[in-house]
Amino acid sequence: MANTTTFTGVDYRDDAVRARDPDDVTPEDSKGLNSNLAKYQKSAYIAYPDRRAMFNWLPQYNDKLENHYSYKRSSHLGPIQHGEVFSFYQANLERRYAQQYPDSYIDKWREVTLKRMQDWGFTSFGNWTDASFYNNQQVPYFANGWIIGDFKRLSSGFDYWGAMPDPFDPEFVKRANITTQVIAQEVQNNPWCIGVFIDNEMSWGGEGSTTLRYGIVLDALSKTTGNSPTKSVFSDMLKQKYKTISQLNKVWNRNIKSWKVFDNTGVNYKKDSNFNNAMIADLSWLLIRFSDEYFKVVNHSLKSVLPDHLYMGARFTSWGTSPEARWSAKKYADVISYNYYREGLDPMTWDMLKELDMPTIIGEFHIGSGDTGQPNPGIIHAANQRDRADMYKTYMKTVIDNPYLIGAHWFQYIDSPITGRAYDGENYNVGFVTTTDIPYPELVEAAKQVHKSLYQQRYGDVEIK
Repeated sequence: MANTTTFTGVDYRDDAVRARDPDDVTPEDSKGLNSNLAKYQKSAYIAYPDRRAMFNWLPQYNDKLENHYSYKRSSHLGPIQHGEVFSFYQANLERRYAQQYPDSYIDKWREVTLKRMQDWGFTSFGNWTDASFYNNQQVPYFANGWIIGDFKRLSSGFDYWGAMPDPFDPEFVKRANITTQVIAQEVQNNPWCIGVFIDNEMSWGGEGSTTLRYGIVLDALSKTTGNSPTKSVFSDMLKQKYKTISQLNKVWNRNIKSWKVFDNTGVNYKKDSNFNNAMIADLSWLLIRFSDEYFKVVNHSLKSVLPDHLYMGARFTSWGTSPEARWSAKKYADVISYNYYREGLDPMTWDMLKELDMPTIIGEFHIGSGDTGQPNPGIIHAANQRDRADMYKTYMKTVIDNPYLIGAHWFQYIDSPITGRAYDGENYNVGFVTTTDIPYPELVEAAKQVHKSLYQQRYGDVEIK
């Protein structure tokens, strides 16, 4: 239910509602609803009148649907940094399935959802599966977690969701252990759990310019060894390789006065375009060391508590993943994961899987249409619901036909709120069901067709038409 909420335009003057637990392992956008807000609602006021005016109706605080209010302490995009939220989807579930006993409509929703997954032929729940489904014993699933906390970070220069963690910081290792322990407690070694995704769409750097590809390394080099654990590791590596600062200057074509200056002042190359081949090779070498450490730490943390479950990687993107990160993931992940929003998997982009030679899964894709009343169809647009269903089959065919791909996860089960989800305002028609929990029949039928011939298409001679 975490991303079914939308901002109401109301905020609370009581600052206690924004307090954070330093040991929290769940990011704000993944938190469920906190309906115990009565003491904070006493200080409610309309903080954003234009936002409030978007709604024809919202329940009073003494209404039977008031338990679908919650509070978001932060957002990623938009003018509202924090405030009251409401889940129309969850309220609609209560309307539809009724309240026979406390939260009975949620139990009914889980029952209906599990039956749908089986009837529609899905072979698993994808990432973001709510932990309440972890013990369902009917549909295989993937668990997930985030490593968050007060550890050092580094910027790639394109940090859409945030800067990268410093994997050499002991605090990062500590937080990784805490996160995986929580996941293990939720999974309880359940064999229906196929594997675990940790983190999502991180900013590893792209494959464009040198400054973009090696932005993490260049940011580390601009820091001092005293305030960046990664810089300290990089400094030791370079000292061991070059021995003297003169030798480093000669190879890199630089004029750094001493190792002391290198360590304690930092060297800023972020706007520098003068990179020779030898320096680029070293930047790649350092980035591999950084990436290796991240995946090694996560692998060790996860396998120490869930040794019988797959480590599914960090869900790379097509816009922010350096080749070095892929090769590091190959060393430590059981499966490499990508989120890929396109009409399908084109051979040119995905030819790299031949060399990588690893089981790979699509962690997210979707297609939406503008004929539902949603302000935005989604990242990939279809003409209408029939076209949307056909595009789904086309995308899945490119996955099934690729021998390195072991599956694809659709994002997401539910349409976004029309007024935008609280975290970043997404208001997409990307669900298999509407915000009133009604399935889209064309998309459901397309999924049934794909799944019915899934294994014949992959291993036999049957084609999806």
